[in-house]
Amino acid sequence: MITRLAKAGMNCARLNFSHGTLEDHLHSIRNVRQISKELKRHIAIMQDLPGPKIRVGQLPSNSLALRKGQIVTLYSDEDDQKEAREDSSVTPIPVHKINLARYVAVGAMIFLADGTIRLEVVNRDRTILTCRCLNSGMLLSGKGVNIPEIQRSFQGFTDLDKKYLQFGIDNKVDLVAVSFIRTAIEMENVRDFANSRTSEPPWIISKIERREAVQNLYSVIKASDAVMVARGDLGVENPLEQVPVIQKLIISESNKLARPVITATQMLESMVGNPRPTRAETTDVANAVFDGTDALMLSEETAIGSYPVECVKVLDRVAKVAENWESRNNRPTMAPRQEYSSQSERSGLGVATARLASDTSSKFVVCATASGTLARQISRERPEAEIVTISDTRIANRLAIVRGVLPLVASKSALQSSSTRTLGQSISRILIQRMIAASGDRIVFASNALGERDSDRSSELLLSLKLK
Repeated sequence: MITRLAKAGMNCARLNFSHGTLEDHLHSIRNVRQISKELKRHIAIMQDLPGPKIRVGQLPSNSLALRKGQIVTLYSDEDDQKEAREDSSVTPIPVHKINLARYVAVGAMIFLADGTIRLEVVNRDRTILTCRCLNSGMLLSGKGVNIPEIQRSFQGFTDLDKKYLQFGIDNKVDLVAVSFIRTAIEMENVRDFANSRTSEPPWIISKIERREAVQNLYSVIKASDAVMVARGDLGVENPLEQVPVIQKLIISESNKLARPVITATQMLESMVGNPRPTRAETTDVANAVFDGTDALMLSEETAIGSYPVECVKVLDRVAKVAENWESRNNRPTMAPRQEYSSQSERSGLGVATARLASDTSSKFVVCATASGTLARQISRERPEAEIVTISDTRIANRLAIVRGVLPLVASKSALQSSSTRTLGQSISRILIQRMIAASGDRIVFASNALGERDSDRSSELLLSLKLK
């Protein structure tokens, strides 16, 4: 199935550490790496940390049908609560490792499963919350529990997250998504932890879902390597009608700061059980592309859905049509250049590369990058030319989520030359041998990877070449 998903267009495999065992995830990591090698395609691996998320515990038969008006009790799955289970007048629902009765008041609203099931707290004692269902729905084990009025502030980067992140570092995941982030300081804490344990830390992704993260949006994005618009919890933690506006704001700010941005949750939810999406869903996917998103993420659709491959194919087709329409109608996804709050937020080499590619009608931009920064900066300018990056395998995997980028692996020595002519020959050889470009194609070559860092301006190089 992973092979079929990759062939259908999957660029990144997300492993949700809120579910499964470390053995399960290690098996998935090895599978993805093997398939990536066999297909000769770069597939990023994203480790999604659970954070302080409250979740439903293990339900009988793994599911529970709830009806409007039904009385349920919420209790910690660490407590026995034998009396609650024996009382046939109420339905017990275990909550994983937390006694909510200590933190939630009578009258509070509780949302289950991304807000699809609503409960009202009608009574509480020392260990049990008694609630009334305000609507019907199917509840599965492990689904999220959101309580906007909860009387407790939870640690953002938990001890369990640290254990999982160490596992991810040990197994060389490419990306790490941090859940329920609130401030830039929390992102820096995650980065410090990773940097203290490896010289090649993964990219750190902030999942924007908390109200506080939206309020601190600029600083959170700036402290991140990439960003996720996590619309499930975002739509529960914030008023539902604000989600479209917040999505556009997150994508716009991420674009300005050259941070790849992922739009996630309910992209094609109807395809969990249906072979075709709704028209509204395909429009939603296209609008995310028009907003400027780098990547589109599937969750339930591929985790438990009946049509995972079809979902990936739909995303691929809709995204391509949306991008082609933008190109034909000269409608850039980026905000006009004058709207940037500061010229210091933009890379001179990234801007010059995109402009030269446009002025010369180049088919490809070839970018040599040591950390991926230059590739992100060029991608931010949204050139019509495809961006071919040349880096090591570690960076190539990460760049798989960046819009308009085709990552390649080549040695740094292949691009080191004392003359423009021999450098052009090396680039031509790499592209033509790999059947990416043809003789006569015009390209723009940009590099700052020949120095020690992508920020090393002394090593910047920008050329316009015709392949031979």
